[in-house]
Amino acid sequence: MLHVKAKKLWLLCFIAFFPALIFAKDFVVYDDILEERTAQKIEEMGSELFAKSGVKVILIAKKSGEGENILAYEQNFVKNLTTPYVLLTLFQAEKKVDIYASEGLEKEFDREALLSPFPWSGTIIPLLTSKKNDVSVGPALLNGYAELVEEIAQYRKIELESAIGNANKTTINLVRLLIYGFMIIVVVLIIYKRIKSRG
Repeated sequence: MLHVKAKKLWLLCFIAFFPALIFAKDFVVYDDILEERTAQKIEEMGSELFAKSGVKVILIAKKSGEGENILAYEQNFVKNLTTPYVLLTLFQAEKKVDIYASEGLEKEFDREALLSPFPWSGTIIPLLTSKKNDVSVGPALLNGYAELVEEIAQYRKIELESAIGNANKTTINLVRLLIYGFMIIVVVLIIYKRIKSRG
């Protein structure tokens, strides 16, 4: 009888902690703003880059920073990490995105381009700002993370089998095309209205 109770207790503990095991990853820290499938792909890319280069790229995707400064959060987070490392951090509610790297690693990727708000150069912010609040941030973060790890891999002359590559660039270019198209239509409409009001 005691053996059966012990089995039941073990099963109950396993069920209680199983979700935590599923979502416990080495290269992505996230809450419900990121889908599990996206997290798995990020984990795959991060794991391969780390195995081949020793560089740990971690994505932190949080619904809110809960009032904490994003840089202070990152500096506190890396206290237990060994170099080299890169953090890609999003605080969704605060609309804050940042990249924080260990010393010397910043030359291996283009931080300014990755965080650019302009659709012709940025890979994260233009995709985030082109979406409504109720739509997943997953594609933007996946694109940004993929671009980051691929740039580091290219710098170190490493080939990543898990890389998104051309599919990633096609998605970005499609979104850029849509944004450009919308901007052109708005500009044309403004010019047309001004000409019509003068005539």
